[in-house]
Amino acid sequence: MATATEAAAPALAPVPVSLPNADEFLTDAQWNVLMAIMDTVIPSIRIQETTKGAAQDLGTIYLPSDEYSEAAIKLRNASSPLNHSSDVLEAYLAERPSDNPFFTQLLKCVLSNVPPSKKRDMRILFSILNTRAGSLLLTSYATPLPSLPVADRAKILQSWAASPLFALRSLFKSMTTLGKLAHVRSSATFAPLTGFPAVPAAWTPGEKSYQYEFVQFEQGSEGASPVEIATDVVILGSGCGAGVVANRLAAEFGGAVSVLVLEKGRHLDASHYPMPQTTGLSTLFEAGGVVETDDGSMTVTAGSCFGGGGTVNWSAALQTQDFVRKEWAEARGLPFFEGEEFQNCLDRVCEKMGVTGEIDPNHANRVLLEGGKALGYTAKIVPQNVRKEKHNCGYCTLGCWKGEKMGPVNGWFPEAAEEGVKFAEGFKVGKVLFEQKKGKKVASGVEGVWTSKAGSTVQVVVKAKKVVVSCGTLWSPVVLINSGLKNPQIGKNLYLHPTNFVSGVFDEDIQPWEGGSLTSVVGSFDNLDSKGHGVKLEAMSMMPSFCMSFLPWASGPEYKLLSAKFRHLNTFIAICRDRETGHIYRDPTTGSPRIAYTPSDFDRAHNLRGVLELCKILFSQRAREIHPAIAGIAPFVRRDGRDEAMEKKDFDKWLAKVKATGNKPPVTPFASAHQMGTCRMSAKPKEGVVDPKGRVWGTEGLYVADASVFPSASGVNPMVTTMAVSDWIAQGLCEDLRGEGIAARL
Repeated sequence: MATATEAAAPALAPVPVSLPNADEFLTDAQWNVLMAIMDTVIPSIRIQETTKGAAQDLGTIYLPSDEYSEAAIKLRNASSPLNHSSDVLEAYLAERPSDNPFFTQLLKCVLSNVPPSKKRDMRILFSILNTRAGSLLLTSYATPLPSLPVADRAKILQSWAASPLFALRSLFKSMTTLGKLAHVRSSATFAPLTGFPAVPAAWTPGEKSYQYEFVQFEQGSEGASPVEIATDVVILGSGCGAGVVANRLAAEFGGAVSVLVLEKGRHLDASHYPMPQTTGLSTLFEAGGVVETDDGSMTVTAGSCFGGGGTVNWSAALQTQDFVRKEWAEARGLPFFEGEEFQNCLDRVCEKMGVTGEIDPNHANRVLLEGGKALGYTAKIVPQNVRKEKHNCGYCTLGCWKGEKMGPVNGWFPEAAEEGVKFAEGFKVGKVLFEQKKGKKVASGVEGVWTSKAGSTVQVVVKAKKVVVSCGTLWSPVVLINSGLKNPQIGKNLYLHPTNFVSGVFDEDIQPWEGGSLTSVVGSFDNLDSKGHGVKLEAMSMMPSFCMSFLPWASGPEYKLLSAKFRHLNTFIAICRDRETGHIYRDPTTGSPRIAYTPSDFDRAHNLRGVLELCKILFSQRAREIHPAIAGIAPFVRRDGRDEAMEKKDFDKWLAKVKATGNKPPVTPFASAHQMGTCRMSAKPKEGVVDPKGRVWGTEGLYVADASVFPSASGVNPMVTTMAVSDWIAQGLCEDLRGEGIAARL
């Protein structure tokens, strides 16, 4: 007989060191082409053999002894004050992706998430590059790419970066990004060279967060009907919107209303955090942390675990700005956004999370604060949602080991669980179910598939009186489309806050991984068009698996030497409140969300302004090197003993070149950690997907509560706005339940 039971969370197991099974869709020959490219992005560098006739490997760069010694000296300087032996330096230089089985496994894991149409294109491309005629067509070499020396392969990559063909420029960006990302996650030499520790300096083992119980589903005999259970309210997703809704329902009704939260990802206790660089992205993020837009112009990062984005974000807790609220109220016809009720929602969620501005900025954030103020810009502290504690952990994007970051898992769900709210992990919802009642389309539950930790699957139907979709901006529209809703606005109006990058190398030993990730912001340029569109300047998480893939790549040796400076390096972001939009649609084969979005000329101009201003700030703070992530731009490098006036003159010339070159995609990397708008809230049915109370137009009993309902881009980290909007929607849901005769608790 099909049943549903509850089981206490088992004793904590060690963090998994293996990766999910990968879809090996490339043939051996095609794979050899890919690995030849990877060995070019991250090359092995060895000293030239002096033995006459010594065999040389095509995939290795051999340097004469004097050049090799010079590279080793640069490497030693880059990793100072660590005083490494020659063995450490030589191992780093010699390391090669194709020799590392874990690099291969990581690469396969990332590529297994590529949409089928792109997999087909990759198979065709790599097959072409493995023939003489095809190689001549794409590389100007009448030799299959794997048979070329690595120096020639590097010339090919560089030619792709400058190609007039968008497809080849996109290929350059994708291949170099993949190589950098997989290398820093799998390298056996990077951490020893740079001194990057697996955990923060203050880390202690054994920290635990709230001990959740998760519903377990048991399938009856083979061929049996789906498991069927009932609840009053089912919430799809466990991110910031879901956390607030579940907490509000529990507080209002206690056990009088049964609530079930369904999450497709998994929960890990705080004692597992921070996750290691190797497996953290694959465990905690959508598609292993690498989701590309259709044209390859942007990389999108979204949480996919219990707690969603609230588990992996950087703690930034900024309230919605007045000019955005004014736009939503006046231009979008939603006046409550400018009113006291919405302000109360903002204040309530911030108070609940213990938002504090008591921050000790680390080096990167001091650079922004001091550099911004020195140039006359508005620079301020970014509050954090950390129980009013000082939370100096830069590792939190891989999970909060202290359990202090007050997202859904630590802040909202524990109280709900104590009031009887139930949870299921590993549950992927297929669609919302409806009944016709008096000619109306009324939500009656959901159906989906639950996967146990052992890998067995169970078909499940959850009957419910109310359904709340909180699957996030990528998945919420897909769920609505799967459910048969035909509103043409579903999936439209996608905002991504496109981001560009600038890195600075400093003489000091700054250990950038220590301290809070994003605790300051320069806001002088966030309203460049007088209509609320512009760019903010912020610091980036300095987890290597995040920042290193956005360092510029001009050649393999240059990148290896640059990444070796990690101990002295900070990366900063120019994050734009975008005016133009893209859309989400469902992949016809996998059913997963696909992203159609290209940063517009209008928005890119704001990003570029941010890049230029970041360069100015870094120069004012005496960065030794300034590296904007713009292809074709060499870094600005200070020279010892040089007159400051001459340095400034050279810097201004260099900056003019950066401006003239611009930030055109795809070779200029753009990224997004903020997705908004695909189930837009609107005053009229034809203008959006949900009404001002979050109820899906044309239905009853169906709500959306997450960042997908934003009328336009928030312009700041969307966490607080998402929670406040969801609190507003949850209040309306409670009113609807009371109107149906369910009494609130006294």
